[in-house]
Amino acid sequence: MTTIQFLAEWALRSSILILSGALLLRGLRVMDPSIRLAAWTAMLCVSLAMPAITAALPGMPLPVMRAVAAPVEVPVVAHEATPAPEPAMSRRADGVADVSKPFDWARTALMIYVLIAGALLLRLFAALALSRRLLIGSRATGQTTEGVEIRESECVAAPVALGIVRSAIVLPVDWRRWDGAKLDAVLAHERSHIRRNDPAVQLLSAIHRALVWHSPLSWLLHRRIVRVAEEVSDDAAMAVTHDRASYAEVLLEFMQRGVLGASSHGVAMARYGRPDERIHRILNGTALSGGVTRWSVIAILALGSPLAYVAAAAHPQSAAQARSAAAEMAAPVSTAAVASAAPQAVAARTATPQAAAVQAAAARQSGTIRRYMIFSGDSTSGSWDSRDPVDQEDLRARFGRNFAWFRQAGNEYVVTDAGVLRELQEAVEPQQEVNRMQAEVNTQQALVGLMQLDVNSQQNDVNASQQEVNRRQDLINRIQALAGKEDTQALIQELQAAILELRGTKADAYQGTVNRRQAQVNEAQAHVNQQQDKVNEQQHKVNDEQRRVSAVYNRRIEEILDSAVRRNLAQRVM
Repeated sequence: MTTIQFLAEWALRSSILILSGALLLRGLRVMDPSIRLAAWTAMLCVSLAMPAITAALPGMPLPVMRAVAAPVEVPVVAHEATPAPEPAMSRRADGVADVSKPFDWARTALMIYVLIAGALLLRLFAALALSRRLLIGSRATGQTTEGVEIRESECVAAPVALGIVRSAIVLPVDWRRWDGAKLDAVLAHERSHIRRNDPAVQLLSAIHRALVWHSPLSWLLHRRIVRVAEEVSDDAAMAVTHDRASYAEVLLEFMQRGVLGASSHGVAMARYGRPDERIHRILNGTALSGGVTRWSVIAILALGSPLAYVAAAAHPQSAAQARSAAAEMAAPVSTAAVASAAPQAVAARTATPQAAAVQAAAARQSGTIRRYMIFSGDSTSGSWDSRDPVDQEDLRARFGRNFAWFRQAGNEYVVTDAGVLRELQEAVEPQQEVNRMQAEVNTQQALVGLMQLDVNSQQNDVNASQQEVNRRQDLINRIQALAGKEDTQALIQELQAAILELRGTKADAYQGTVNRRQAQVNEAQAHVNQQQDKVNEQQHKVNDEQRRVSAVYNRRIEEILDSAVRRNLAQRVM
């Protein structure tokens, strides 16, 4: 397996794990942020260990719907063996041969991956160095909270937890002027981060994101870990203050200050995402996190272990391959066959052409061709099996740039005959047309995705406007409550007049605007849905064509390679 294939498989298996875990959390309606954080952290650990788990676990065949035709006897068209075509060469004016080398896409992709991963890791390590420098440059206050040191610094505008091994709470220099309730809330928030080792977990998540940056779900996983950790710490702070409104004001103050870059150095209190969503959760919440219990850990392990196993060990396999593998495993093994295996292996090295023909016929009768690869220049096509990798570099070094490799009855063969290779190229031409159709569908799907992103952006704007309407209505309700408690009749009348003006001229008109914008968004979403239906219909057609073409060209390729064995045009790979 090449490096690019290894990275692609890691990203794919990690994405399947994260997506399945996210859907499971959503389907089970897990509301406690402590349990959600534990689940996201478990996904992170499994994703980091995915390559080792995949290598250690036995492969689990995963049947997929794919039509595979049985081999059919066809007349053999004999043709004269010709040498393999030489690479195209041109000559310069001085008569020296100039061999043009095709572009190496695999090496370019690997270089791009290394550059981006290196840049992300470099930025992460720079942030760690700055965090260390900030922690060393901060001043000790001589105070601790439950064994955690409290320090202060002019370089932070909001509280932040710094340090991986021995974490400390670093406060802004004006912390001594805070009232007791505000200080207690801040310290409870930061203690919660340190108690759960959030700085170390988020560092591990950032490393995972840098290594698997080509998977969008690795970025989603990091955002979820950061966000849910803040929600758990917010609950810890509100459990101390017992006043959601006051804590929201404290948090809003830190958000308005900004964190002067400290959020990239540690776990900053003001880092979360959209401030309005966090404030809305604090004000409208009714319950606090109960923490991770023994039963919640058992539930995560019970539900997550099967997901991790399937993501790490699953291997796609057609139904025909699954039946063939089961038949091979169930077939009885003859003692005489085992005893004669060694002499046959020795005789194969010194076999005459007549004996080789007999051996090829026997091999053909003993098994069908289940794996093959067609090498044409720098491109490769054929059947793949991640559990049974083929050293393509070694094969290219031994047999050149144009040849076919396949396995039959446990033996490996290589064909370099130009006529056979030409037949194989003609056999896979229908698949190339299917690939072109799939590329068109992918392009249309990308366009629909961009349209959906635009609709989502419009919907977010409408939601923000609706929140503003709700805020104004809440203001009206609060004014009404205050007006009802005043003793002065004049003040009551003035407040009521203000309420009528606000409700009649602003709130209602703004709600009407929001409703009209929502209707426009709904129309745009309906248009996107129509386009998506068209793309889905085209994808179904491509899938149907793929099934039809696969049944034809797989059978044809097997016939060609089988014929090459019978005509002694295939050589054994030792």
